[in-house]
Amino acid sequence: MKLKAIKFDPRSKLATVMCASFLLMLRVDPIVEALFVLMMFFLLTLNGGFKKGFLLSLLYSVIFCLERFLFKEITGPLTALFSFFLAANRLLIPPIMGATFAANNNKMSEWIAAMKKMKVPTFIVVPFSVVCRFFPVLIQDFKEIRRAMKFRGIGINSMDLVKHPLLTLEYIIVPILVSVENTSVELSAASLVRGLGSFNSHTSIYEIKFKLQDYLLILLLILFFAIEVI
Repeated sequence: MKLKAIKFDPRSKLATVMCASFLLMLRVDPIVEALFVLMMFFLLTLNGGFKKGFLLSLLYSVIFCLERFLFKEITGPLTALFSFFLAANRLLIPPIMGATFAANNNKMSEWIAAMKKMKVPTFIVVPFSVVCRFFPVLIQDFKEIRRAMKFRGIGINSMDLVKHPLLTLEYIIVPILVSVENTSVELSAASLVRGLGSFNSHTSIYEIKFKLQDYLLILLLILFFAIEVI
C-alpha cells in the first residue's frame, strides 16, 4: 500500500534550503553534514520523494566513502584533482537535496500564496512565477521536437546529433529559440492576467499555515545550527 505523503509549508521548505546553503558556506563537520543528508532523505521520504532522496543519499554515501578511504591523502596532482572533484560534489549534495525537497509535492500556486503571505515584493513574485513555469514548458517542447524528428527519421539517436551538428542546429536549436520567445511572452501575459502584478490583496484556495510537521522541521534546523556552534 502506498503511504500518503505529508505536506510541508513552503516557508519551512524555504528555511530548509537556506539552512542547507549555510551549511555549505560554513563547511561544517562531516558528521553533522552526514546527519543533515540523512535528515533530508527522511524528509523527502515523508514528502513523497523516496526515490529522489534514496538516489541522492546513495550518491553522497559513495562520494563520502571514496573521499575517506581511497583519497584520504593527496600524493600527487592526480589524487589532488580527484579529491577536489569529490569534495566539491559532496558539498553540493545537501543544497541539491534541500532544493529537491522544496520543489517536491508543492504546486506553484502554493509558493505564490506563501510569498504573498511573507509580503514578498511583486517585482520578485512575478519573475519567480514565470521562471518556475518556464522550464517545464521548455522541457516539454524539447521532447515534442525530438519526437517529431524521430517520426521523420532525423536524429534517431544521440550519436546522430553529434555526427550532424548542422542538422542539430537546424532542427533543434532554432525551434527551441522560437519556442523560448513565445513561451516567455505567453507566461508573462498569463501571470499578469491572473493578477500577480496587482498591489491589492490576493486570495488563494491553498491554506498556507504552519502545522506540527513544520514546527518540528524548524526545530531540527535550529538544532543543526546549535550543534555546529557548540
